[in-house]
Amino acid sequence: MRTLPFRSSARTALRVALGSLALALALPGSAQASSYPADIAPRIAVLSPDKQAFLRDEARLAMFHLTPEKIANDFRTRTQAEIDAYVSGLMQVMADAAFHPGVDKGAIALNPDATGFNAGTTLKPPMFDAFHRDPGPISLDHYMFQPSGIPTFAHAPVAVRKEDLIAGHVEVAFVGVPIDFSSGWRDGKHGPMFLRSTDGLVGNDVYTGIDPATVLSIADYGDLATDYMSVERTVDHVRFMIGDMARTGAAPFIVGGDHSLMYPDIAAMSDTYGKGKVGIVQFDAHYEGETGSAHFFSDNQSLQRLIADGVIGGHQVVQVGVRGPEMTSADAARLRADGVTMLGMDRVEKEGWTAVARTALDAVKAGPGKVFISFDMSVLDPAYAAGAGRPVPNGLTMREAVPLVREICASAKVVGFELLDYAQVLDVSYRSPQNANYILHSCLAGIAERKLATMPKG
Repeated sequence: MRTLPFRSSARTALRVALGSLALALALPGSAQASSYPADIAPRIAVLSPDKQAFLRDEARLAMFHLTPEKIANDFRTRTQAEIDAYVSGLMQVMADAAFHPGVDKGAIALNPDATGFNAGTTLKPPMFDAFHRDPGPISLDHYMFQPSGIPTFAHAPVAVRKEDLIAGHVEVAFVGVPIDFSSGWRDGKHGPMFLRSTDGLVGNDVYTGIDPATVLSIADYGDLATDYMSVERTVDHVRFMIGDMARTGAAPFIVGGDHSLMYPDIAAMSDTYGKGKVGIVQFDAHYEGETGSAHFFSDNQSLQRLIADGVIGGHQVVQVGVRGPEMTSADAARLRADGVTMLGMDRVEKEGWTAVARTALDAVKAGPGKVFISFDMSVLDPAYAAGAGRPVPNGLTMREAVPLVREICASAKVVGFELLDYAQVLDVSYRSPQNANYILHSCLAGIAERKLATMPKG
C-alpha cells in the first residue's frame, strides 16, 4: 500500500510563507501592550521590531500561557541568541496556526447536486395530511382529568403549523431543537425529549398563587429539524422557524440543544421585532464571546458572533453568573467596551446576590421593553445541574435563580426564552431535568402574573 505524505514540502513552504505574512500584518493591531522589567527591557530592545511587537502583545502571549513575568524569568536564563531563536519559534508556531489562503479551505464543501439537499427541512403541506382538520392546537389526552398519552411540554396541546398557533391564539409555544455537536460536550440533543417527560412544568406556582396553564394559551410545537453534520445549515433553518413562530404573536420557548442556538434564536427576535428592540438577559457560566474558533458558529462564540455580525448591540445584553477560567481580563474589557452589562459571580461575592439581582432587574426595566431570556444550565451550580454540557463550580443556587427569572418575566414583555445545554446523560439523578423544568415554569408564572396585572378589572 502506498502512503502519501500528509503535506508536501512545497505546501509546507507556502504555508510557512503565508503564515509569516499573516502574522506580520496582524502584529501592529495588538490591543494590549506588555511592559517588562528594567533588566530585561534592553535585551528586548535589540530584537527586530516584529519580535518586539509580538512580546508586547498580551493576547498572543496568553495563547502560550505566557505572561511578561514568565517571559522575563525565562530570558534571564538565556543568551541573546537563544532569546532571538525562542521568540522566532513562538512566532512560527503562531504563523503555522493561522489560516493560509490558497492552502486551507475557507468553507466546508457541500453537494448542491444532491436531490434531497433540503429534504431534512422541507415542511409538509397540509394537503398531505392523512386526516384534514381545522387549524388549532390538538389535545393528545385520553382522559378528562388524568394526564396521559404522548408527553408534551407543560402537558400542552400540540401545534403542527403556524396556522395552529394563530387559530389557538397561542401565547407561549414550546419547541425543541435537538442539537449538540457544536461544543464537543454531548447529549444536548436529548434535552427536549427528557424535559417533555419530566415533572416540574405543570401546576400551581406557590409564590404567585398562579397556575400558568389556566392563564396562558400554551402549545408544544414539536422539534425542529437539525442537520447533524452542519451547525451552519442548522442555524439558518432554526432562525427561519423561530422567526415564523414569533410572527404569530407567540413567545417561542426554545429547549435545546447546546448554546450555538443562541445565535439563530436571538437573530430571529431581531428579524421579527427589529434591531435594538429586544433586550437580552443571558444566564450563563460562560461568556460565549470567544473570537479564535475556526468554525463560524459554535457555542462558545455565539454572543461574539451576534455582536460582530451586527445582529445585536452589546448594550442590549445583560450577563448573569459568568465565572470560570475561560474569560480573560482582556475578553471582559472587550465585551464591556461593546456595551455588555456583566454581572458575574465575582459581583455576587462582592455585593451579594440581592444587589446583583436588583442591578439585573433595573437594566431590564431600563431596556427596550421586550426581553429575550437565554438560560444556560451551566449558570447553576453543579449541585443543582450536574447535567449541564459545560458545568462550572460556584454557580447560582435554585433559590437565587428562580425568583430572578420569575421577576424578570413578570416585569417585562418576554418575547422568547431559550433553555440550553441540558445534557441528561451527564446526570443519573433526577435533579437536572426537574430544575430545568422548574426554571421554565417560573418564567411562565411570571408571564401569567404580568398578564393578570394588565387585564381590565371586573
